[in-house]
Amino acid sequence: MTQNILEKFIVIEGIDGAGTTTQAKLLASNIKNAIFTFEPSNNPIGLFIREILKGQIVVNESSLPYLFSADRTEHLFGQSGVIENINNGKIVICDRYFFSSIAYQSLSFPKDKIISLNEDFPLPEIVFFINTPVEEAMKRINCRKERDMFDSETLQKRILNNYIEIFDYYKDKTNVAIIDGLDSIDNILNKLLSLSDILCKCKISG
Repeated sequence: MTQNILEKFIVIEGIDGAGTTTQAKLLASNIKNAIFTFEPSNNPIGLFIREILKGQIVVNESSLPYLFSADRTEHLFGQSGVIENINNGKIVICDRYFFSSIAYQSLSFPKDKIISLNEDFPLPEIVFFINTPVEEAMKRINCRKERDMFDSETLQKRILNNYIEIFDYYKDKTNVAIIDGLDSIDNILNKLLSLSDILCKCKISG
């Protein structure tokens, strides 16, 4: 099945501690008519997922792929969602998307089934993968007050390997850019802005 590409939709991915949230917010603030969003979303299903990730609610791990898919449906197609914002002339910058679902949930669920579960969702016009070594990411994670169920070095190494496999699979389906996560925040942002301008023809603020 060929997935459609959603124009003006940019996704930033990476393991925990890679800096995806920082860069997604900075990118959105430096591109005209851009907005920042994230997954899990702040919709009711997304908030429920966040409680699970923090260990506040316990569910069977096989439920997570379906919960993420339901949240993604609302995030994309629901009121004030990604599609509506793009139709209103916005460029949407998203911190994580279904690539995260594949990378994380395939730790305990067949990878091909998760890919199949997400194949009806559109691909972003660009996906940036901030490739950060696990050792560096763990230093950042260890400085956080809150942790989640995936925040262990052993799991993050497996997740990083999953990401590398995932983007090898998707590299011929959409624009995939691998960014060095050890570079400075400013240098990473400049690379994202440059590639967004080239690939997405985004108008840079300023």
